[in-house]
Amino acid sequence: MKRWLLNCDMGENAGKDHLLMPHIQACSIACGGHIGDADSMSMTVRLAMKYQVEIGAHPSFPDKENFGRQPMSLPSDQLIDLMVGQINSLEKVCSVLGAHIKHIKPHGALYNQATTDLRTAGAVVQVMKRYPGLTLYAPWKSVVGELAQEDGIPVRFEGFADRRYEHDGSLASRSNPGSVIEDPQEALSQVKQVTKYHKLTSIDGITFDFEAETFCIHGDNPHAVSIVKLLSEES
Repeated sequence: MKRWLLNCDMGENAGKDHLLMPHIQACSIACGGHIGDADSMSMTVRLAMKYQVEIGAHPSFPDKENFGRQPMSLPSDQLIDLMVGQINSLEKVCSVLGAHIKHIKPHGALYNQATTDLRTAGAVVQVMKRYPGLTLYAPWKSVVGELAQEDGIPVRFEGFADRRYEHDGSLASRSNPGSVIEDPQEALSQVKQVTKYHKLTSIDGITFDFEAETFCIHGDNPHAVSIVKLLSEES
């Protein structure tokens, strides 16, 4: 039995999906908010089916210009409709190919905002209720994760193998030097610290409690393939 599960965000035109997919257990597929269209979704779903990788939807704020990484303030009804539209577009592709969505993981700023903002988290939970049985990928002790659990929605706690954290448990900003881990051994050490000791050391050297059941590696990380291969070998 594997000590940890690996996942990647895919269908984002990083050019490495075919190299990463054989080594992971789950993928979250971009479905049009920050990037992605019917062709990219179809290609990624087929690849996931080939390697028997769990398929998830990766909806985002409607922000292709900034790759969904800028915070946005949208009315809850509008945000819900935007997320549902993206998920349904992937669901349609899966239906044609005979695949099924197993989880939903918000992308970028939407993911981060739902971690702490009650209104955004509430919108995400309302979306989850429209897809009974699907699992939400969320950070441990996040607002969205706690709301989802209160409503009986399955939650899988996620950590990032290739990102540093602040000591409050939030992701360190990408503008912060050293916030992206590119050394595979450093990524492995971070994953081992969480899985063995249930602790994590922040970018400023403070150790705090942390839990994760699955670890994400970003496909746009220049060393993503090396990181995923090492983590897969050691799991």
